[in-house]
Amino acid sequence: MKLLSSFKGAERIACGERCEFEVAGVDGSREGVIWNLSVAGLYLVLPEDIPNVGTGLRVSLRLPGDPRPIPARVEVVWRNPPSCFSGCGANAPRFPPGCGVKFVDIAGSDLARIKARVDSVYASRDTGGEPRRPR
Repeated sequence: MKLLSSFKGAERIACGERCEFEVAGVDGSREGVIWNLSVAGLYLVLPEDIPNVGTGLRVSLRLPGDPRPIPARVEVVWRNPPSCFSGCGANAPRFPPGCGVKFVDIAGSDLARIKARVDSVYASRDTGGEPRRPR
């Protein structure tokens, strides 16, 4: 399945699931929360130690209500460090601190699972209705 090169135009769904990840070249795993998810990548909420743009990560994420993990390699494409306002990012205040990452290497079957979930939430987009909540 083709990976999108940009987040712009990619439909996203709210997620709220925990995500384990490892930073390339750093021992140990960390945990964050997925704020939103698309077929292009995800926004990872991290209150501190936000990786720099260009940093590679290995993530293990889950879709809401699906216990099967999705492993992927991702790359940080933008950072949103903490601002002086609690819980808000400095670059995008409507998001909590964290980073946006794009998928670099993900199994086609896992990307298809993400696409199916996103499509199920936006199934009413063609009829002009409101998006449905994930199952």
